[in-house]
Parts: sequence; C-alpha cells; structure tokens
Amino acid sequence: MEYRKDREEWTDGAISSLLDSYTDRFEQLNRGNLRGRDWEDVAAAVTDGQGKGSGGKSVEQCKNKIDNLKKRYKVECQRLGGAGPSAASHWPWFKKMEQIVGNSSSPASSKAPVISDDDKSRQQQQNSSKRYAPSGSGTPTLGGGSRLAPLSNPKWKRVLLKIGGTALAGAPPQNVDPKIIMLIAREVQVACRHGVEVSIVVGGRNIFCGDTWVSATGTDRASTYPIGMMASVMNAVLLQASLEKIGVETRVQTALMMQEVAEPYIRRRAIRHLEKGRVVIFGGIGAGNGNPLFTTDTAAALRASEINADVVLKGTAGDDDYGCPPRSNSNPQFEHISFRELAARGISRMDMTAITCCQENNIPVVIFNMLEPGNISKAICGDQVGTLVDQSGRIT
Repeated sequence: MEYRKDREEWTDGAISSLLDSYTDRFEQLNRGNLRGRDWEDVAAAVTDGQGKGSGGKSVEQCKNKIDNLKKRYKVECQRLGGAGPSAASHWPWFKKMEQIVGNSSSPASSKAPVISDDDKSRQQQQNSSKRYAPSGSGTPTLGGGSRLAPLSNPKWKRVLLKIGGTALAGAPPQNVDPKIIMLIAREVQVACRHGVEVSIVVGGRNIFCGDTWVSATGTDRASTYPIGMMASVMNAVLLQASLEKIGVETRVQTALMMQEVAEPYIRRRAIRHLEKGRVVIFGGIGAGNGNPLFTTDTAAALRASEINADVVLKGTAGDDDYGCPPRSNSNPQFEHISFRELAARGISRMDMTAITCCQENNIPVVIFNMLEPGNISKAICGDQVGTLVDQSGRIT
C-alpha cells in the first residue's frame, strides 16, 4: 500500500511532531485546508523537533506523509467496521488521526464520529480550562471530587513562575521533596482551571550547586555550570510528571539538546502550547536561555519578555526571604514598591540583573513565599501575596 512506502523515513518522534503541528494549524484555520505558508510552518516545526542534525523534512514530504496517514486511517476504519463494535485499533496514530479525519465529516454524513472515553475526558478538561469563565458557572471541582477554593477573576492572562531549586530540596538524602513538587503541581492546576496560561522556570541547586563546587575546587565556571543546567532539566521533568499525573498537559523545553526527555526551545511553539492551555516548563539555571553563566532569575526574565508574559512570579522558600529590606526594623515587608526604590535599597532575593531586565521590558515582578499553601495559585491569579514590584510602585 502507498502509505507504507515512506515508513522507514519517519521516526515515531517525527510523526508525532508532524501530527501535533498539523493539528494546531488545522484548528487555527477552522479545520480548513492548509496552504503554502501553513505547510512551511509545519515542515519547520517537524525539522525543529527532530534537530538539524537529522536533515529535517521538506514540505512535500510532510504532505505525502499526511496523505499516507489518512489512507491508513481509512483502512483501519474499514477493518474495525467489519470486526464488530467491540474491536479496537492498535495503530498508535489512530486517535490523533481520528481528531483530524474522523471529526471532519460533513453535516450530511449519516455516521457520527466515534468518540472514545479518553477523548471525552480530554474535551471536558479543555472546556473547563477556558479563560475567564463566568462567575455564575458554579464552583469548579478537581478530578477527585474536592472543590477548588473560590478565586477572584485572574488579573494576569499569562505568567512566568520562577521556582528556585533550593525550594524543592527534601531532607537528606533526598534531593527533591515529593510533597513540595505535588504542592506546586496542584497550585498550578488550580490556576490553569481559572484560565491562566502558566509557564515555569525551575532551578537545579537542590541537585547540584555550581557556585559551591567552584569555591571548593577552583574549577572553571563555564565548565561547571552546565552540570547545574542538566540538574534543572531533571527538576523540570519531575515537575512535568507530577502535573501530568493530575491531568495538566505539560511540555518541557530547554536550550540543551535532550530530544528524548524535552523539546528544544522554540519561541513560537512555546506560545502555541500556552495558547492551547498547556503548562510550559523551561529548564532553569542557564538552560532557560542556553548560557550557563546566567542565573535562573535572569533566564526567567528573558523568557518572560520573549513569550510576552504579563508578570514574573518569584517564589521563595520563606517569608523572611522575599521583598526587600525596610529602612527600619519596625517596618513590615512591603506589599508594593517600584523598581527604582528596590534598586536603591540594594538587597533583594531576586537577581538585580533580572530585575533590570523586567524593568526595561515593563514586566511586573511578584516576590512571595511559595511554600505557604494557596500562595502560588493566588499569585498566579493576581491576588495580593508577597511584594509587587513595578514601575509605579508605592511603599505600602
């Protein structure tokens, strides 16, 4: 059959990238036909997903592959139709092709597309995550039946949450505390269900600290810090697994080439994931921007400006770690302060290079205690927690 002729030319990863990119473009066009520019974008996404070393795919190859997959899908449907209602397809691309071909039948078609239980649950999850749900729609619930705490309408549409590796550390000999990881995952889930697009930068100091190693051994920073970059990707994958366990679609992107565990960082793809309601996790120290000599705070500020985030949320591991020092010890921590005042005071738990980057790009910063239950979801949705730093901040 014709659909078999290019099997050896396409890996499973390349086919998955092709179908994801094609489906995104197909839905953007209201299930209309792709044209020249659309196919160029699809081919570019497949090539980026494979890596430049694999040679990539041309527009013609992508068109032929989609045609062959459609033919294979029709063959599978015919086989299932003759095998009885209890038959199931073992072809790995059947469900994805069903989304493309099976749901595109005309209104005059006498046979409605078959929707599996997995597809129904996926549609329900997508419907529940629409942005700015009306206040009269009732209290949303978690999958286990427990109710979410009512929150105000989200202040931010798209946020970048910065999580330091030290906040994830568990008691020795554990490098990662699973309770903290699940706390973060559930808080992010709450925010996602209220329609906020969430991206995350995570550090790796709980696994490896480059500064400590350099101080102890005198080795070169540029040679040591990439280890911390890989540690941050490890944390990102753990957080991804925790989010997906509770039903939150998540993608990990990193500037390091790790195709087996993470996507390469592509700005347009990251934005597309966010627009589709997925959480995007960028590798932390250095891996967020591909340079090992930058901190995770700076990586977070740069990524926030690239994806057009409304705010950078800097989560710390305690109340005494956030905000900035008062002029007198009797002053409580600030709720609202300007970038200029923060720089004048000279001390902050956030890297001043990152603060400057946010100031230049007019991106507000919220510094808060992320280990207090409820604080992450409140910060993501724009409620008052911690210290807000922006252009016109006033000391309150």
